[in-house]
Amino acid sequence: MPERPTPPVKLSCRHLWKVFGGLPAGFDAGVDPRAAAEAMRDAGRIPAVVDAEFDVGAGEIFVIMGLSGSGKSTLVRCLSRLIEPDAGEVLLDGEDILKKSAKDLVEIRRHKMGMVFQDFGLLPHLSVLENVAFPLKVQGMDEERRRRRAQEMIELVGLEGRESAYPRQLSGGQQQRVGIARSLAVEPDLWFLDEPFSALDPLIRRQMQDEFLRLQQMLNKTIVFITHDFMEALKLADRIAIM
Repeated sequence: MPERPTPPVKLSCRHLWKVFGGLPAGFDAGVDPRAAAEAMRDAGRIPAVVDAEFDVGAGEIFVIMGLSGSGKSTLVRCLSRLIEPDAGEVLLDGEDILKKSAKDLVEIRRHKMGMVFQDFGLLPHLSVLENVAFPLKVQGMDEERRRRRAQEMIELVGLEGRESAYPRQLSGGQQQRVGIARSLAVEPDLWFLDEPFSALDPLIRRQMQDEFLRLQQMLNKTIVFITHDFMEALKLADRIAIM
């Protein structure tokens, strides 16, 4: 059976550091990272991401797995610059987003990135349709187009008929589907998911994993998926990085 061709690189992480307390004066990225991290801990700093380096291919599900406190959520927030890294590069289509201006970064997040987090993050005063359409409203899309796009995403995740419901009227699995639909509404090139199913009951969690794989088969997104669950990582990943 012929091997699948290696996909082009969509996202690259190069020698990325995030140290709470800041890098020490005279920090040299070329030093041994383990020794440098230990010296920082001894000095009272907290090295959360230490010299992280990897590539994510276009259309790949790249899972970052680790125990609580290993730095995986900090890492994914550094990739989107929700947290500012202290050193290194994050290359999206070959361009370092760490060098982008605040204005350019806003545009990248609005048009190229989708994000789904563990706590769903739905706006309680908005209906399902309004929640899904919200990022399109932020983009400035006219009402008719954003409602049509939101409706498409709601149908994609299997929530048709619930468009007028509010988050409090939905189950946990349904709320997470709304979060997924909202993140997909902007048609992102790159999709970040930070333990999106960990708050769900085991049966619902397995259903959402199956749903996630179904969506990926249809959409072929480039995905960075965070989990602490080994079986989830094995089920979903094309490749796994362990922190």
